[in-house]
Amino acid sequence: MPGAADPDATRLWSVWQSDGTAWLATSAEARPADGAVVGWRLSAVPGGSFGSSGEPPGGDLPTFGTVCGKDVAASGHKRVALAVDFGDGAGDGADEGPGDGAGDGAGDAYPGDRPPSRVLACVSGAEDATAAQLLAGAAQVRVDGRGGVVSVNGHPSRAAGAAALPPAPAVDGGSSGGTPVGVIAGGAGAVVLLAGAAVLAARRRARPRTPDGGRSAARP
Repeated sequence: MPGAADPDATRLWSVWQSDGTAWLATSAEARPADGAVVGWRLSAVPGGSFGSSGEPPGGDLPTFGTVCGKDVAASGHKRVALAVDFGDGAGDGADEGPGDGAGDGAGDAYPGDRPPSRVLACVSGAEDATAAQLLAGAAQVRVDGRGGVVSVNGHPSRAAGAAALPPAPAVDGGSSGGTPVGVIAGGAGAVVLLAGAAVLAARRRARPRTPDGGRSAARP
């Protein structure tokens, strides 16, 4: 049916950084500065266009202050606002699945997959932490052999066998700061407050651009 997911289309997790007015493509290896707003989005790319930047996160562009508040990062650390959009559902895009992103009518999920709820999180990590490591501080992340993100919180399900990525390491002799880190699950409206150190201690969960046009995309 029109808008149905293409089971053969490449699914890409792409990463973006906000310049305050729009999302700009960046890379998983980029090291966002303290106060940055970083977004991730899963999208389907018909025709297997590997290397495409995919689609940016949908919805309103978040601001650092709204997600992280006014508290400052501890010495040797940084705080980054993180937005994770799991894409449109496998049916009609705009109406299927809580991960609804751009709503362009094309399904991003594989048939049978249902996108998780969108996530907004304030993540703390070492100053040299990469965008992918910061993502792993708020979600279960799996990567391919080149380090490209292929699965976030088990989505899409076909990438479940990839290697787990650990979160950003803490600075020696320090923690990520004593202030709480807010994690908001957009679809359910639930708010969970975690100590910054607890986010970095999330090794019990999945373990590991500069805005100049670089990009990150990987095949599940």
